[in-house]
Amino acid sequence: MDRCKSCTGIVSCPVCGSPISSFSHVGVRGNETSFNIPVIDYKLKLGSNPSGIRHYAQPCDHRVITQAASPDLVYNGGPLWGNGYSWINVYWGKFYTTEAGKAWVARVDRATSDIETNPSYSGGLRQYNVGMGKLLESITIPAEPPSSMSNSQLKEQILSWINSNEIRDVSNKGAYNLFLPPGMTVTLSSETSCAFFCDYHDTVDAEKGPFYTVEPYPCSSGCNNCTSSEFDTLTMGLSEEMVELKTDMDPGTGWVIGNEELCDYCDAHFVCNRISTGEYVNAWYDRAKDACWSSR
Repeated sequence: MDRCKSCTGIVSCPVCGSPISSFSHVGVRGNETSFNIPVIDYKLKLGSNPSGIRHYAQPCDHRVITQAASPDLVYNGGPLWGNGYSWINVYWGKFYTTEAGKAWVARVDRATSDIETNPSYSGGLRQYNVGMGKLLESITIPAEPPSSMSNSQLKEQILSWINSNEIRDVSNKGAYNLFLPPGMTVTLSSETSCAFFCDYHDTVDAEKGPFYTVEPYPCSSGCNNCTSSEFDTLTMGLSEEMVELKTDMDPGTGWVIGNEELCDYCDAHFVCNRISTGEYVNAWYDRAKDACWSSR
């Protein structure tokens, strides 16, 4: 209950009125729409579903909109990514067994490795006592998933894969990137991917893990302010969730700025960035420069 100041003292759900036993906190990249004002061509972002640490009251699982916490950058003592920690990309569904799907897997694996090993982008996180890891061999689960699943169901699925040895157990020294197939959605409370958010990271059992990011197949709108490319949309979301998982593995217990994580802060001041290997990435707050990370 006391994970963050903004939900301390809330004892009943403001949505349904039921008693609250705890909160579930999830690091979410919200989706934002934009439009161009004629003549001056000024792009205005509408933050109806902003990025940040979202609060879900337990056991009712309703999302609770809390007051903004202090905007000061703080570390709350939770687990951080260490040197040599491992990523495993998990691709779920028949799509990833097709020729097009296999080509997509190869591109995403390469991008994941590029993001993790980039000396400026991921290497710059050393100022937060965060190490650099590695990408292990990816895994494709060919069984077709349901058209929609909740985050709670995904947690159970990840544990099932680990227990059946379908995916390697990285324990609490790594994380999984779970890539969903086209047409599949995931829900957080009553909110659905693409309609309310782009992607997110979470943990199955707090600081014990397993830790994971969830990457729906790239949304057609609201998740890419730079290009019209599906792949660029994915790498921007993936880069953000990788950074925020590493710096805040158990959402809300690591490095935060109020109710935001390090990339969330920069989403509100969005600038298109690419790392040296060409992938588009989302910026994170660089406290050494008091600015958002830039490739320029």
